[in-house]
Amino acid sequence: MKLRSLLILLSIVLAMVPLYYLNRWLQRVIRPRESPGKFFLFVFANFLLVVVYTVFIVGVVVRLFGR
Repeated sequence: MKLRSLLILLSIVLAMVPLYYLNRWLQRVIRPRESPGKFFLFVFANFLLVVVYTVFIVGVVVRLFGR
């Protein structure tokens, strides 16, 4: 049981790496510091990214480590 928990934690941590680079790419593309409109677009894009990525990662973890 402990090994399974560690594998789930490791997969979640490894899944955060592409998300970090995707966020850096969004910052380069949208440039949120230029105007308030771009800032809110960046915040909305990150919100969507977090929701979609969370659903994806939860689905992957459930399929890999489900009962």
